[in-house]
Amino acid sequence: MENLKILIVEDEPMIAESLAEMLELMDHTVLSVAESGEEAVMQLMEHEPDLMLLDIQLRGKMDGVELARLIRQKYHLPFIFTTAYADEETLNRAKAEGPYGYIVKPYGVKDIMAAIEVAMSNYRLFQEIQGKEPVAPMLLNDHLYLKVDQRLVKIRQGDIAYAEAKGDYVLIKTLNESFIIYSTLKKVVDKLEAPNFLQVHRSFLVNLDHIQDIEETTVSIIGKVIPVSRANRSELLSRIRTL
Repeated sequence: MENLKILIVEDEPMIAESLAEMLELMDHTVLSVAESGEEAVMQLMEHEPDLMLLDIQLRGKMDGVELARLIRQKYHLPFIFTTAYADEETLNRAKAEGPYGYIVKPYGVKDIMAAIEVAMSNYRLFQEIQGKEPVAPMLLNDHLYLKVDQRLVKIRQGDIAYAEAKGDYVLIKTLNESFIIYSTLKKVVDKLEAPNFLQVHRSFLVNLDHIQDIEETTVSIIGKVIPVSRANRSELLSRIRTL
């Protein structure tokens, strides 16, 4: 494993000391230990860590989740959450920030080692696919990986209801969630392999399986009224079964 410069954010001194010792046993360098989100921000002005380990529940005005949001938006560093327990609302907030991993307390050297290896592998993957060129979804069997901020989100192709072009971005609407990715509708169309997708308008791609209603110039999918261009209406009608 490569030697990493790591910043620990932990408000329990004994836990922080134990964690630092385990990291040093793995030949990592502990740059500093911050006891609050505010202190961590100050440390980031002095140090350039390769990885951050964040306790979710920190004392002070800025908890680990809020700190993670700042790291993701401003510093673009990989981070791993450490936690003993948390209520459901806090866990959902934590998930939304796209952590590169979790370590559940109490943990051992093997737990930390595995979490760091996975986190850095994912981070390198994100770095490879980042860039100024629009990024198409990554396809794996019947699933897609959408690049959302600093993470890859796995969804089923069949769960996609429609995709809508929005300038330099594309809105991917599934049955339960919405995602904005930096891409073009053409790249999305080219990547999807299922035969049930059809571009019905220059700005819309639809999943035929989820169409609920067809009007003269529109279709309805999960409550969204989507325009259908005259040029694409004939193909739409030829792709559905009617009685």
